[in-house]
This record gives sequence, structure tokens and C-alpha cells, in this order.
Amino acid sequence: MEQRLFDDFKKPEPKAWQNQIIKELKGKPIEELNWKIAGVEGKPFYTEEDLPSSLPQLQIPNHQAEALGIRNWVNYQVIEVETEKTANEKALSALNQGATGILFGLKSVPNFDILLKDILLDYCHIAFEIKNDSEALLNSFEAYVKVKGADENEARGFIRSNESPVLSKLPNFRFFLSEEKHENANLGLAILLGKTIDVIDHKTKSVEEAEAWLKQLQFNLNVGESYFLEIARHRALRILVAQLANSYGFELALNDIQISSSSGQWKEPTKDEYNYLLRATTEAMTAIIGGTDAVIIQPFHHLFPKNPAQGERIARNISTILKDESYLDKTLDPSAGSYYIESLTAQLVEKSWAILQEIEEKGGLKNLSETDINALAL
Repeated sequence: MEQRLFDDFKKPEPKAWQNQIIKELKGKPIEELNWKIAGVEGKPFYTEEDLPSSLPQLQIPNHQAEALGIRNWVNYQVIEVETEKTANEKALSALNQGATGILFGLKSVPNFDILLKDILLDYCHIAFEIKNDSEALLNSFEAYVKVKGADENEARGFIRSNESPVLSKLPNFRFFLSEEKHENANLGLAILLGKTIDVIDHKTKSVEEAEAWLKQLQFNLNVGESYFLEIARHRALRILVAQLANSYGFELALNDIQISSSSGQWKEPTKDEYNYLLRATTEAMTAIIGGTDAVIIQPFHHLFPKNPAQGERIARNISTILKDESYLDKTLDPSAGSYYIESLTAQLVEKSWAILQEIEEKGGLKNLSETDINALAL
């Protein structure tokens, strides 16, 4: 017979919590405890009554669960390419020491035979960042994959560029589409969706083409310092992209939506620069708990100017520690059912979608000035 340990305790009602808070405040109005941050409003406490009527199902098992665990994310090592040979050596070392993806920073289209020598595309993700020549870079990489006889489905990663997005012939190679950091979280998500709509409307003429594009966009969030809000932002973005797909007339599976999470550059003023290490850890935690598919932590080069390899190793090991020592890879959606986070998620989805509708009613982002866009958050 199952013994329920808490049956003897009466379930507290929200009114009881409220009365206790009022008592503790000694005459001050309870409304003083309400808060607002980044355009999101909150209360002093949450109960089951604050849960949305239907909870999002964000539990997405890893498709390679036996090999990589039930919950997996790509741990990207950022490598700036000075020479292909040196970058290749650093990449191989990083992959042998915990990285599961490499993000190469490029100045021009490289010699892939040298840059990717001995790197097995089946076992890691490869991404590239380049200001210009993105189409030439993509064509060259696709040709390399074909010549090497690699499985095109196993070429996974993305390309980041300032240029117009390009659709890859490789089914799982994506174009990086990042949010612009904004003080208002709702507006930031709405702008990212607005950028997505501009891409799809410009590049496609059919529902099938729109679906192909949405499946090959890598959505990126720049992670901030507000812990629970960042968890909710990641969850909300996945829901919003699925809603966007529905608006185009098709359903997009949640595991077809790829989200990456990028840390800052560690250049902001601080009393103790080693706080950046703690910030990077908590930022990575919020992204992982929120359901990210990839973590990109910038190396701490300026903290270790005499030993840049140490700055790279620490950045790489943060994700490894969160997986191997904190076991964040054991639970699919650890924030599921949280009164607070579910409420924040629902609020972000509702407000961001409303702002997006305003943007589209005005003709899309391309027709709005910065002043017009900022006014939408008011």
C-alpha cells in the first residue's frame, strides 16, 4: 500500500499566503511587492492557480539517446582562424577534451582540406562565422562534404554572417538568425520573429518552401543575467516559432526548432573579472534548463592573456561540468510545471505575439524605424 507522506498536511490556499504576507508587511500594501523587469510583470508568490490552462509539452528526447543521453546540447568551442593548420590543431584538441561542436571565426573562405583534417563530421557539429562571402563559404563546405563522401544528413551546424540568409543543400546545416539584445524581453522575441517573417516572405513562395526555411534556421538568444526570465525566454521562443509555423499553414515539430544560446563577450565593467566565470555558468544553466540545443560560451582570453588556451578550456569545461557533474542532461524539461516559470513563459508568449502582430500590421520590420519599434514596447 502506497504511503503518502504529506496527506496529514492541509494544502495552503492562495488566500492564506496572501494574508500571511499582509501580516508580515505590517500595514504596507501587498502591491508594493509586485515587480517588473524587462517588460515582464510578476507577483510576490505563485500557486497552482497561476498555471496556464494548458501546459506546453517541451519534453524533447534526444534522437541519439543511447549514445548521447536523454537530454543533449552541443558544447561549442569558439576558435578564431588565423591559419587553417593551427585552427585545425586547436579544434581536434577541443573535440578530444569535451567540445562537441566547433565554431570557426573566419576572415575568408578557408581550405577545408586543412581546416577540417581528421575531423569526423558524423560525431560533432561544425559552424562558421564570416562577415561576407557566406554563399561562397557554404558552397565550398557543401562541395567538401560531397567529395569526402560524408553523409549529408550528418553535416550539422550553422553559418553566421551579416549577409542575407542562404538555404543549404545539407538538410541539417542551418543559417544563424540571432536576436538583437533589447531591454524589453517581449519586444526582443517579437523582433526575432519579425526578422524570421521577413526572411521567409522574401525567400519563399509556397508553404513547402516556408517549412524548409524554418527547418534550416538556427535561432539564437543572447543570454542575459536574469536567471528565471532567461529560462522562460528559451521556452517561449520554441513555442512562438511553432505558432509562427502554424500561421503559415503547417505544423513544425518542436525538435525541428533549433535554438542556440550565446554568452556575452566579457567586456562589461566589473569589480572582479573572475565574476565572468560565475556569470557564464549561470547563463549556461538558464539556457540548458530552458531547453537550448547549443551553448556558445566565449573564451575568457582577456582573463588569461598569457595563456589563451586556459581561457578556452574554462569556457569549454563549463558545459561539460553542467552535464557530467550537475547532471542537467538527465531531465528533459526540469522547469515543467513550475508555477512561476510556466506563468512567465505564458506571459512572454502572449505579449511577444501581440507585439509581432502590431509589427506585421504596420508592414513588417523593414517598414519600421527604430523609434517605431521601441514604441511598441510601451
